[in-house]
Amino acid sequence: MPYRTIKAKKILILLGFIVGLPLLFMAGCKTLTSTIYKSMDCDQFNIDHIELRTGIDVPKIKRKYCQLNGSKRTVEFEVLLNSDELKSYSTKYFNWDAPLFTAEGRRSDTEWQARLDTSTRALIFTIYYLANE
Repeated sequence: MPYRTIKAKKILILLGFIVGLPLLFMAGCKTLTSTIYKSMDCDQFNIDHIELRTGIDVPKIKRKYCQLNGSKRTVEFEVLLNSDELKSYSTKYFNWDAPLFTAEGRRSDTEWQARLDTSTRALIFTIYYLANE
């Protein structure tokens, strides 16, 4: 086989890897995100699932409970932030609705509510999975 043919084959294989590997990586990331979004248990990807559904970053926490009841998930955490971090966090994601900080939202497949009690450090999410899920 001539030298040019061998060199051209090597270049084509190298280009295939250069283009193919990033495409495989992106497809894998998209699949993982979809898996997390659709995860319907309280253990695997629980925090990531909540973050994807609500858009609220869950800080350092200790989980108190998680309950799935039909199309409703309720999760309570204890926030492990210091006072300054907790104040910054509460104003970033929540609105003051005495005596709690609250947030809520809706998308085509999810309706959710979040409450933050800064005195007890309780962070509670209630997620409702709508019928078109």
